[in-house]
Amino acid sequence: MKKHKDTDYLHISARIRCIEGQLMTNAQLTRLAEAGSAAEAAKLLEEKGWPAFDWRDMGQAERAIGQRRRQVMDLLYQHCPEPRLIEVFRLKYDYHNIKAILKGDAQRVDPLPLLSDAALIPPKDLIRMMRENELDAMNPVMAEAVLQAKEMLDRTGDPQLSDMALDRAECQQTLETARASGSEFLIGYVRRSVDCSNLRTALRLSRMGKGLDYAQRAINPGGSISPEAFYEPMTPEYIDKLLSGTPLEPAAESARRALEGGGFAPLDKACDDLLIEYARSARMVPFGEQTAIAYLLASEAEFAAVRSVLAGKNAGLSTDKIMERLRISYVV
Repeated sequence: MKKHKDTDYLHISARIRCIEGQLMTNAQLTRLAEAGSAAEAAKLLEEKGWPAFDWRDMGQAERAIGQRRRQVMDLLYQHCPEPRLIEVFRLKYDYHNIKAILKGDAQRVDPLPLLSDAALIPPKDLIRMMRENELDAMNPVMAEAVLQAKEMLDRTGDPQLSDMALDRAECQQTLETARASGSEFLIGYVRRSVDCSNLRTALRLSRMGKGLDYAQRAINPGGSISPEAFYEPMTPEYIDKLLSGTPLEPAAESARRALEGGGFAPLDKACDDLLIEYARSARMVPFGEQTAIAYLLASEAEFAAVRSVLAGKNAGLSTDKIMERLRISYVV
């Protein structure tokens, strides 16, 4: 594997510095949440480079998000010296598509409308590969997980069990791809993401009263906190001990509240905000792979924020309720 130097990223870093101003700031997201009409919301998004669409139609919103995501992915793939930096973020869409195909086929429903074209494997090709059991072209980790998940779903009829097999494979393949990219910054992001996912899973299992056997299936390796630490019974005191001195320590209060019966939305927000804060640290780097990774993270965070605002408005939530769920922006 060729080791890329920071200077190899001079071109893409310069491009990103020129266009990252198109990302929405916290103030602009607030304006979007406060928009009183479709025209007002559309104008604000169009000012930031979004295609025209009616925010009252979430189908149109998802297509607009998909279009923006393709633009970002195409830009980075075209100019980034190390494509595996980008592949790390596309893998989740492959695994999303695999889950949708397995469940769609089990229910005799066409899964194609639910599939994302941001994945590494084109959706139609993935459907053919899975239905014809032609998995040789897949990464071996993914291929083995597909076989396990399909067998489990056929045998038990429980999609949660098959999803857990795929989630574990996704964590493994994502971390392997991040390591192969040679970027410590990317590895740090992936490990933090695994920690956040494991924390939320452990708290949900605790509230559901699930035992050790279930936890061993649902908690994934690859984070900075060992999986075994999440097997312990969750108490407010243990959460403080578990997260103390780790990157997740700022999420401890939200975790305690979720354990004690509160909603998980504040914890989800706290975890997502931690990941954006991590991405923001790349703004101090003039050029390098950190710039490309952070821009992709910032773009994904913006897509999630726009989706959250528009979904909240369509659900009739107040501006205050929408703002409670709104993540921080990469651009202050």
